[in-house]
Amino acid sequence: MKITQDIFLTLALASSATFANALSYNCPGDKGKKIIRNEKEYEFKCAEGVKGMPTKVVSGVDAVDCAGICAKDASCLHITFKEKTGKCEMKAAGPIFAYTAEPISTWYFVSDVPGQPDTGSTPPVAPPVTPPVVPPVVAPVGGGTMKPITGGAASGNLASYSCPADNLKTYTVGHITYELQCGNGHSLGHWTSEPGTDLKACADRCAAIPQCNSCDFDRNTKICYFKTAPSITAPWASGDAWYRVTCPKVRATVANTKPDITTTLHCPSDDGKIFEGSDGTWFYLQCCTDTDGASILGLETASSHSDCLENATYADGGGASSPNCKLYGHGMFSTTTVTSGVHHVFVTDPPTNDPLVSNAKLCSTECPDAHGQLFVSATGENFQMTCEKRHGTTYLKIDRRASFEACMSACGAMPACHSAEYEPRTKKCYYSNNYNQPAIDAKAFISAHSLGCAGACSSCKKGCDALSSSALSADVAECNTDHGKLITSGGEDFRLSCRHCYRGDSGFKLTATTMSACAKACAEDTNCHGANWMGPVDGCWAHPERDVNGKAPTFFRDARCEALMPQSRSVPDPTIDVDSPEITTRTW
Repeated sequence: MKITQDIFLTLALASSATFANALSYNCPGDKGKKIIRNEKEYEFKCAEGVKGMPTKVVSGVDAVDCAGICAKDASCLHITFKEKTGKCEMKAAGPIFAYTAEPISTWYFVSDVPGQPDTGSTPPVAPPVTPPVVPPVVAPVGGGTMKPITGGAASGNLASYSCPADNLKTYTVGHITYELQCGNGHSLGHWTSEPGTDLKACADRCAAIPQCNSCDFDRNTKICYFKTAPSITAPWASGDAWYRVTCPKVRATVANTKPDITTTLHCPSDDGKIFEGSDGTWFYLQCCTDTDGASILGLETASSHSDCLENATYADGGGASSPNCKLYGHGMFSTTTVTSGVHHVFVTDPPTNDPLVSNAKLCSTECPDAHGQLFVSATGENFQMTCEKRHGTTYLKIDRRASFEACMSACGAMPACHSAEYEPRTKKCYYSNNYNQPAIDAKAFISAHSLGCAGACSSCKKGCDALSSSALSADVAECNTDHGKLITSGGEDFRLSCRHCYRGDSGFKLTATTMSACAKACAEDTNCHGANWMGPVDGCWAHPERDVNGKAPTFFRDARCEALMPQSRSVPDPTIDVDSPEITTRTW
């Protein structure tokens, strides 16, 4: 079913397969297996976390990397790896609880094992794969070598690149932009390799292979190592990395007033451009940008930006098994930026061209000035005039008139006549009954067809009551329509629970002037595991997972608040309590 309202969407196209390939311990297949790190034994748990606030949060390559980090830190007993953020959360103590809101895995401490060597793969390597066929550089007929796709003289490209002088400089090949990271390589194993003459040759070759995401160049061996998926980079003394960039260096603060048109959606090259959907709707692309406080209409699975856009054009809001494309209501330009992985597209106005100045003269009934204009006959009938065309409909009557104006007036006086054709050379007037535009090319003729009588719709409602009405704003979540629904803000999803409150002893205030801003502030604060919006005076109050005494916040049906429940934080579903008597009034 086609959604008839305006639609915008956010594209979150980070595939979970990318993370799965990086793990040497995978869920659910390796659940229950054990690993030894630094004479400590841990059990691998899937979709389970450890209750309590983390003592530290650090970046990790994968679950195995997190295990090693925990084993070397005296304050860490258990550790959880969050695939979505690539973070390792250390826990000092706490019970296990089920958690399925996002992919997580936990290393749960079993015992000390003095003298035992480390087990499990280390360092992590990519699983063996059979490389797909890589298109070779082909010699054309007649000798010579076919040149690969290159960045050429694209804006911002250097003639050549070397390290360390050009560290963090960018190179664009077609729609792909790479950043040079000198003295670094990708932490995951390569997919395939081949000889390369220099850094630019490696980037050009990677851009020409559809499966290649980024690449490393070994300065000593002159070998290019190609990667099919992004990963973090690590120090590498003998080479350098080309890392694919998806975010623009400079973020726009307002929408382009005259955006360029693109037929593809690639970030960052198409940031700030507009794109036409298959149904004729125009969309504006913002790379590495999210929207705030919008109610989610539906979740879809998409393989690309364009695929997600088409879901918005035609989807009925149904769910999917692995949704990475969020559909919202009407939206507009957003200034909420994210580092990568989420791209924002919203419906925009179609492009325009400068107007062509017409040489037509008003009230003329002679060609070419009369073309497209209206003529009102003495009887009040409106005729639209068309030059060099005729209808070819069976004639009601043929006579001669002194002018085309006289021909149309005569037609207007005949109840059966609704179209007329006039030949100025012979002054013949052909009367017929056709309400449509004339379609037959005829340079010697000028035609007219009836659009009805002037004032025929005078009894219809003219919409005068709408003259002073305000324009519609962007859709934002509100309690009279979105109670119990998922809303999104700052890249995080929240369940909106209207007229409910979190209560606890360790609440802290966040800066926010609206409910949408409250959700965004909670999303950006890792200590916020639930928030109350209490109106413009009392503002936004957040609650941690546990207070200073280790107690979780309670959850009450209470008219003073709108509760925002983050879906990616480790607070279990709360039990709803009710005061006696229940608080049913609010002051805002």
